[in-house]
Amino acid sequence: MPAAMHRLPERSTAGRIALLGAVLLGLGLCVAIFIALDLAAANARDLPVNTWFWDLGQTQDWVLALAEFFSWFADGPRNIVIAPLVAVILVLVRRWRWAVFLLVSSQLGLVISNILKFSIARERPPFIENTDLQQHLSFPSGHAFAGFTIWAAMAIIAWYLLRPPWANVVTSLLLVIGLLQPPSRLIVGKHWITDVLGSWLVGAGWLLLVWAAFLWWLAPRPVEERV
Repeated sequence: MPAAMHRLPERSTAGRIALLGAVLLGLGLCVAIFIALDLAAANARDLPVNTWFWDLGQTQDWVLALAEFFSWFADGPRNIVIAPLVAVILVLVRRWRWAVFLLVSSQLGLVISNILKFSIARERPPFIENTDLQQHLSFPSGHAFAGFTIWAAMAIIAWYLLRPPWANVVTSLLLVIGLLQPPSRLIVGKHWITDVLGSWLVGAGWLLLVWAAFLWWLAPRPVEERV
């Protein structure tokens, strides 16, 4: 007999989830404002921590290889393709509500990330050369942001749509990919420590707000909850 699928949280939990999401999002925006007020000072404060991560990757080949491996999954071109592709698959298997959840989390999340990037225009750490366009788009880290809005969102979907043990395995893999984006970006020298901190807060906050909206308006519910 197949194992039962994981049960969705009750609709009544949406308010608490939304509150937590709003708090995290607000904290992330506070980090963004704090950085934008004095970019040079923010870079100087971050540099010692960033240097430690950079040196770790330069002295330990296996650490750098792992960082590059995990970063590969959340590169821009793959982010653009993977969420719509998974959404199409969800629609084809008649799970359109989950497709909406993923698209709102990922695509509107991308808009939020880019608004912050172009508004703050923070210069990247001084470890590697970047293109002229990319050089001043350090905050927030798009990889770390997508770790939540795409990879953690897909982990949620896998947890509730797949049956154990596949639900556990796939969810764990997706979460590992998503949650290891921030340290990976520090090791490869692409972002400041506060870039990834702000990305975590804003990305996680946005994901929780979308999840709360999904639970309130779109999630399939037992008949007794609909009355």
